[in-house]
Amino acid sequence: MRFTAAAEEQVEFTVSPLLEAVHSWHVLARPGHHALHVPWVRRCRELPAPLRRLMRENRFVVADYIPAFFEARADDHEASFTEQLDAVRALPPEHLAAELSQTLVDTTRHRGHDLVHDTATRDAALAELDQNDPDRAARLRSILTDPTETLTAALTALEDYWTAAFAREWERIEPALQNAIEHAGRQIARDGVFPMLRSLTPQIRVAPQHRLLRLDRPHDHDITVTSARPVTFTASHYVWPHVRVTCDDPWPLRVTYPAAPLAPLPQTAPQTANREEILAPLRALAAAPRLDIVASLAAQSRSTQELATLLGLSPSVICRHLQQMTQAGLTTTRREGYYVLYSLDQARFRHIATALAALAGTPEQ
Repeated sequence: MRFTAAAEEQVEFTVSPLLEAVHSWHVLARPGHHALHVPWVRRCRELPAPLRRLMRENRFVVADYIPAFFEARADDHEASFTEQLDAVRALPPEHLAAELSQTLVDTTRHRGHDLVHDTATRDAALAELDQNDPDRAARLRSILTDPTETLTAALTALEDYWTAAFAREWERIEPALQNAIEHAGRQIARDGVFPMLRSLTPQIRVAPQHRLLRLDRPHDHDITVTSARPVTFTASHYVWPHVRVTCDDPWPLRVTYPAAPLAPLPQTAPQTANREEILAPLRALAAAPRLDIVASLAAQSRSTQELATLLGLSPSVICRHLQQMTQAGLTTTRREGYYVLYSLDQARFRHIATALAALAGTPEQ
């Protein structure tokens, strides 16, 4: 994702009861991938047997690919679970069919839009499923013909799950999620967008000098974030350990990131979040040559060649150290003629010092 100079105006934050219920259902469908959420898995074993059976029958809807239609009205801070669910039901059938079909095919090879609108793509996907999984092929044909029946069954399971269990769970975790996005807002006000983005999750990598956010995904996109197309970061407890990205039309640009495990309770969230924020830079500093580089750059900006001469190391070794420091946000670069000069990111170092002081219970000076 490429940001313009007005990045602070192109980033939004939200929480969503519907998305959170969906991600928690995904946890129940794939419990082995979600070690932090074992307590919830155990609690849900006490759900009524008919509901557990209904959720098992429809878990394909959330087991791997999470349909983007669950993000309907996710940016509306006033929308309740029921209102967001009604917004899903009101979506055009072709959007529902495209997203539901994605739950049944290899998403790196087939896109839902093509399955709905391109006969050759649809026939190829169905032929492959007919050979390997006839039941799944039959389900895909049903969705492409009319998604209403499949959607109704999935939403019925989700609604019953909300009533039986997740409404109470949402009351418990929503304050922590709200606290997480407030903390992100304070970070933006204090340090800017990119230090905040770097702190969200290790899977998000930022290059402030190029105004870039990177996430490794098989779905390759190069996206420019603008005021007309902002990116919304949705804080979630149950999405962990995933980071989910929505970037295809007609859906708004969204990154759903794991917030609550890193900031579990409002009264302790700032300290816990600070702990996570400082791990990457501390690891990047945990080598004598990199501390020597910091001491050298504290005096002035320097090139790789200058640092190599001063520290008695080869330029290639200096480059490797600088790369780790830059990835951790400790250094920035600028070009002057032939040379690339490295400087310390003073705001980043101040933020680390503040976070360490808070973690140790030391008042800021």
